Amino acid sequence: MSPLFSADFILALRLVPFYIALFLIVGFQLPFWPVWLSHMGLDAGEIGIVLSAPIWAKILITPVMTAIADYFGRRRAPLVLMSALCLGLFQLYFFVDGFWQIFFLALTIGVFITSFTALGDNLVLTLARTRNIDYARIRLWGSISFIAGAYAGGLVMTDRSPDFIPVLLAVAYLLLFLCCVMLPEISVARRHEGAKGFRLLLENRPFMIFLIACGLIQGSHSVLYSAGTLHWQQQGLSDGMIGFLWAEGVVVEVLLFAFSKRLFASFSPVQLMLLGGVAGAIRWVIMGLTPGVPVLLGVQMLHGVTFAAAHLGAMRMIGTAIPVELSARAQGLYTAVSLGLIMGGEMLLSGYLYSAFGGSAYFFMALSCLVAILICLRLRTLQIASID
Repeated sequence: MSPLFSADFILALRLVPFYIALFLIVGFQLPFWPVWLSHMGLDAGEIGIVLSAPIWAKILITPVMTAIADYFGRRRAPLVLMSALCLGLFQLYFFVDGFWQIFFLALTIGVFITSFTALGDNLVLTLARTRNIDYARIRLWGSISFIAGAYAGGLVMTDRSPDFIPVLLAVAYLLLFLCCVMLPEISVARRHEGAKGFRLLLENRPFMIFLIACGLIQGSHSVLYSAGTLHWQQQGLSDGMIGFLWAEGVVVEVLLFAFSKRLFASFSPVQLMLLGGVAGAIRWVIMGLTPGVPVLLGVQMLHGVTFAAAHLGAMRMIGTAIPVELSARAQGLYTAVSLGLIMGGEMLLSGYLYSAFGGSAYFFMALSCLVAILICLRLRTLQIASID
């Protein structure tokens, strides 16, 4: 059989739509959801609270969801169930009124939606242990979908009322449910109860230190995410140039995902994290100097390293150093500790840092990467202990 139609290629085709649908939601929601919330009468503070609800939900909920997945040894089934719940709950947005109703609905949906990436990534990584599939080349379709969703959403919303924004997202949630149904199921033997499995991971000191380094690098993007556009506007950059700078970073991220197997074949997880930390320190120091457009065009290319290399390092660690029957819980801890507690904390501080220091707030992000670099240098002398 031709490699193009091999069983592994067909398997990859069943995995790709999941990332397309999941990041289509993000592509619609990130630029347009605050517009709808404002249209519903929420002020800036209330909008911030609503948008942060899923971030804080993941700290407590994702480890629970991933522990349940490990307990039952399934990955597809919880994704199908959660996508159905999200689809049903999202329809309530057409009937809500006022801050508290919107907040509690956002929090309820956040309980489920925050676990999708962890369980989806773990499904692909678990299959990659025994099948010839490349996680990075599957994950890159999520980044492509994000760009396409943001662009297509802008076209669709032209001359339309903000009332149409929930319609866009409802369609995206329906697509996510259908794509979850298409996913293959896997069966993982249960070896550890939930509490014992988490204890084994939490007691693995190098692994937990590694998660802290991951969080410090990913969290270093906080000033860019929260105030990057505002700072560029204050520099006098046009909306078109600002949009190009954002798109450029994601395009480089996609390219790095596409060729990561060849580029980083010899890199260990810690070396990938170290690469991300060094690139981040350089990137944020330059950003703190408020450079002009020519330098910004070069600096934004580092996004492919500061985000993608660090993320791939985390996925490689979980996919190779953690037993498969604990891998979902490890994925949950990565989401809760690195992307929730640490990144959420830095995101919370980023607004205050930018208000106090302006563009110099990026220097604090460089410091975050410097600490991560020191941690990674220490980790190079340690081994991830065997978990039995």
